[in-house]
Amino acid sequence: SIDVTGENTASITGDLTLNGVTKSVVLAATLNQAGMHPMENKAWAGFDATTTLLRSDYNVGAFAPFVSDEVALHISVEAMKAD
Repeated sequence: SIDVTGENTASITGDLTLNGVTKSVVLAATLNQAGMHPMENKAWAGFDATTTLLRSDYNVGAFAPFVSDEVALHISVEAMKAD
């Protein structure tokens, strides 16, 4: 699901499966830019999204606390409108 939280921000909720474990994850997303791509002449948009995962939630928590249980996830995407 997508919950618009501001003019250029949204919370995106979905399921993430790692190591056979599925959990609900919320991404904090930001629209960086949208418009016509100068070379493709098609609608184009760029987004960033972030969240923090716990390795132990997905049964990959070995060596915690010597290796952090928290993993910061950052996703950058550029997308073009499909024909």
